[in-house]
Amino acid sequence: MEKTLVEKRLLDAQDIRREYGLGRTTAYGLLATLPCVRVGKRRLLLRSDLERFLEEAARSGGDVLEAIKRKKAAS
Repeated sequence: MEKTLVEKRLLDAQDIRREYGLGRTTAYGLLATLPCVRVGKRRLLLRSDLERFLEEAARSGGDVLEAIKRKKAAS
């Protein structure tokens, strides 16, 4: 039987780390910076928001942690 992969629309820190290969500090920095929803103690981020942020960081040629710092400073 073939398994189908279903992409989650909402990601927690562990999902971000596993699916995007990012470190713990970066994953939690993204959750603290981008709009997210709280479910109990978990913070969940829309995949589309994360991908948009990563695309913008890639286009600017910068480091993701630097992009997080810039976004925090701007808000």
